[in-house]
Amino acid sequence: MATEIRLVPADRFAELFKTAEIAFSEDIPDDLIARIEQLADKDRFWAAIDDDRFVGTSGVFTQRLSVPGGEVAAGGVTFVTVLPSHRRRGLMSGMMRAMIDDCHRRHEPIAMLWAAEGAIYQRFGYGMATYCVNLEAETRSIAFTRDWPREGHVRLLPAGEGRDAIDPVYQAVRSSRAGFLMRDERWWPGVLPNPEKDIKGGEARRLAVFEADSGPEGYAVYKTKAEWNVRGPAGTVVVDEAMASTPRGWREIWRYLFEVDLVRTLKTWRLPADHPVFTLVSEIRRLGATFGDGLWVRIVDVPAALEARTYGSDGRGRGTLVFELADTYCPWNAGRWRLDVVDGRARVERTDAPADLALDANDLGAMYLGGFRASALAVSGRVAERRPGGLALADGLFGAALLPWCPQEF
Repeated sequence: MATEIRLVPADRFAELFKTAEIAFSEDIPDDLIARIEQLADKDRFWAAIDDDRFVGTSGVFTQRLSVPGGEVAAGGVTFVTVLPSHRRRGLMSGMMRAMIDDCHRRHEPIAMLWAAEGAIYQRFGYGMATYCVNLEAETRSIAFTRDWPREGHVRLLPAGEGRDAIDPVYQAVRSSRAGFLMRDERWWPGVLPNPEKDIKGGEARRLAVFEADSGPEGYAVYKTKAEWNVRGPAGTVVVDEAMASTPRGWREIWRYLFEVDLVRTLKTWRLPADHPVFTLVSEIRRLGATFGDGLWVRIVDVPAALEARTYGSDGRGRGTLVFELADTYCPWNAGRWRLDVVDGRARVERTDAPADLALDANDLGAMYLGGFRASALAVSGRVAERRPGGLALADGLFGAALLPWCPQEF
């Protein structure tokens, strides 16, 4: 019997995790399984099935993604695996086809994912839309650029508390940056400390909230790992997420994290290259920053995606850009498009006018959130300027005041 791609029957959903554990070569914690089952739309998960046995998995979370000036419906592609015994048979391609077509049917203009191996997904039209900056900082060598006075106070909240206090902070940051996911009562439990798990012990997650007279302005979710050597304490603080809605909030929550007792190293991931911490500290090299890929974006519906965001770094751009798009995987996107922008809002239509730029789906995905400039992609030969001034026009329209940032994997 040939291997088939099918929607996962509701009574077999648990088999997804058993298959994924083999493919990822690691156990999936029970609390993560419980969260996924709560978040999942069961009619958006597919399996490759061979002789009634799962040999591949895939799924889509229904989400909303912040974009410059607003947000857009997006399918969050996840749990894409194929067992080692069934690779190189086109199974992943078949599941990807099912997921992209599902996003298209549901009128989701964007598909997005975090990639275990980024090269895999480029052939399906995904472009790297955000960088991921990781830190391994020497906390005892960190000093701020200025001698700012200490303000407000930091409270440690018990596991299970604090969502109401910090949700406005998250939403404030989300409104100012593209790349953030929508969070509701289903998504917050995966971020905050778990009252059934994170109660005591050094590696339990903690929630620290910075408060000023006006209320919460920052927070951090972190855990500590104790270590001792002949020189004394040498622990590590691992920061899952730190957010702030004011400059003071950014400063004070990071001051707190750098000063956690008995710690020599701070580790964190998924920061944007223009994160406030890079301008707060006096010696950036002490942060031990490394770069990697972040969120990958695939444009599923060109007009709907491009009309969902604003243009210009101030959101009030103007101009007309004609681009020739190559997209063999989603042929309904291929062809020549006219982007007319007035006061930051766009109208997108097909056109026969001469093109200013030529690019493919990967490039449009990379540019979409404002993380990559057309001119930079042109230097590497990915975008071609067909009319003088086309690159500069695209840079001005697609640029954003702040780099996109996706702080949460899914």
